[in-house]
Amino acid sequence: MITALANGAKGERIVLLGVSRENVNRLMRGLPIRVTAESHPGFPADLVIAITFGETEKDITQQLEGLISPDTKVVGVPREKGTPS
Repeated sequence: MITALANGAKGERIVLLGVSRENVNRLMRGLPIRVTAESHPGFPADLVIAITFGETEKDITQQLEGLISPDTKVVGVPREKGTPS
């Protein structure tokens, strides 16, 4: 995986994640990827990104149940089948 931080034209911060085939294989085997400053030097110390895979949003929600607390903001954006997010 390749990570990068960039600044957009309007001053927004952009986190870039370049996912390799092996990363996708890991995700499909149920092994989430965690991106931190420790695993990716130069990444912001106050930011952790967790990447997981599920066949459906329901599958992903079930995987995340242990991480979701009353303070967690979960946003699900419904999409029409075949429409990219």
